[in-house]
Amino acid sequence: MRFLSILLVFLLCRQVLLVPAAASVGLQDRQQSQSSDATQAKSDKPTVLQIPDGTLVEIEAPYTYSSMDFKPKDEISFRVVNPIVINGVTVIEQGATATGRIEKSKRGGHFGKAGLLLWNMETVTAVDGSQIPLRTISVRLRGDSKGAKVATQMIITGALLWPIAPVVLLHGFKRGKDAFIPAGKRYEVFTDGQPTVKLR
Repeated sequence: MRFLSILLVFLLCRQVLLVPAAASVGLQDRQQSQSSDATQAKSDKPTVLQIPDGTLVEIEAPYTYSSMDFKPKDEISFRVVNPIVINGVTVIEQGATATGRIEKSKRGGHFGKAGLLLWNMETVTAVDGSQIPLRTISVRLRGDSKGAKVATQMIITGALLWPIAPVVLLHGFKRGKDAFIPAGKRYEVFTDGQPTVKLR
């Protein structure tokens, strides 16, 4: 009888010790399973995305630009209006910088000659900081020309006041207007080639 009691106590103690151990093993199994699922999900997410050739990017001027503010080879910057999303992932963020290069820039000249601003778009910045090439497009702007008006004024003044030649020449000092881009002016540009973007 005493032997049976000891055996019963022994079995009960063993049961008490085994239950936490089993629970611990079950917990470890669940944690390993969750960790494996998370690793699998992470591995399923692409680390690099390709931007299709000709993807539309809408840009706008953040400030008012004037032809008198630039010289050839200067950079001109715009910002992206809407984010570019590929397969549900943003590759170019809203507000990202798009950069162009000034080819020609002339302020309005004497005798009413209009100002000129000519530039080529070059790149736009992706989420990984890389520069995505843009198709080469040239944008050309001219200011208002006052050449015809100045010429007319010179003819009239010269006919009426021919003895006063300097007055006629003064009309030649009237400048045409500079070419300018108003703040918020939008343009459509397109990516060139099939560049890849590294995701975070």
